[in-house]
Amino acid sequence: MIEIGRKGAAAWPARVCLLGEGRWGTAAGAILSENGHQPFFVHHAETAWPRNFDLLCLAIPVQHVRETLRRLPAPMVPVVSLGKGLEVGTGFRVTEIVRDAWGSEAVAALSGPNFAEEILRGLPAATVAASRDEALAAWVQQLFHNRRFRVYRSADLIGVEIGGALKNVYGIAGGLCAGLELGENASASLLTRCLAEMSRLGLCLGGRPETFAGLSGLGDLILTARSRQSRNFLLGYQLAQGISLKEALARAGGVVEGVPTTASVRENPLFREIKKPLAEEIYQILFEGKEIRRSLLDLLEREAAPELG
Repeated sequence: MIEIGRKGAAAWPARVCLLGEGRWGTAAGAILSENGHQPFFVHHAETAWPRNFDLLCLAIPVQHVRETLRRLPAPMVPVVSLGKGLEVGTGFRVTEIVRDAWGSEAVAALSGPNFAEEILRGLPAATVAASRDEALAAWVQQLFHNRRFRVYRSADLIGVEIGGALKNVYGIAGGLCAGLELGENASASLLTRCLAEMSRLGLCLGGRPETFAGLSGLGDLILTARSRQSRNFLLGYQLAQGISLKEALARAGGVVEGVPTTASVRENPLFREIKKPLAEEIYQILFEGKEIRRSLLDLLEREAAPELG
């Protein structure tokens, strides 16, 4: 296992294993290579690790993480989650799945408003490296940070992961709003209320309020809920155009994490008493066949209330 000093210093260059070679895994590997490190990929179907690496990055769909980890022994290196979502059935964040499956405590997450295609094109972006272990967060920050990919760090692992997960749900809402052609006023109002709801849910789990105003909260929400590059946005947009959920998922060209994460939010007993009208309406649209315009009317007809609280 790599030795991380008190300020996050470690052997350089690092040899980094990426489990999963999808779009974001490929982009992360490109950044590491650009920074002089030695990334390599392992397919999710493998049952053994190669020898001698310093860090493991998980870049596979959240709902497949647990079954993948069960096939592999716990690596004696820190683990960084690149995924964004909540496990159906448990409500676990990716680092919680890692702890549950492997007993690993050296865990971190990298999350922010990051479309892989733009990163691969060399366009500027920023993100957050989070861990409860300050030295680990600092080390991950150093590994990925460069002039075009600015990495900030945070000790609020819960808040960073929750923001990254829930923005998928609200990305669907952004697509619904655009597909219904409700206008820019409605879009801005919707995203503001999505942020308020995201913050309520995240604070319930122990996240910090300032995290949801940062890159992994507001930043990722703006990106996901307003861009056609977002699978979650496109799913919502297509649903608003009358396309079925089954067809919209087939057209997505990959996993749409907002769908299972919406189910996970609904199932989580910790969220039961938390006001979440937007997530509830999205759930009813996705899983109960509720008519989209009926959901819109139900939201608009809610009783007037204070903005905060």
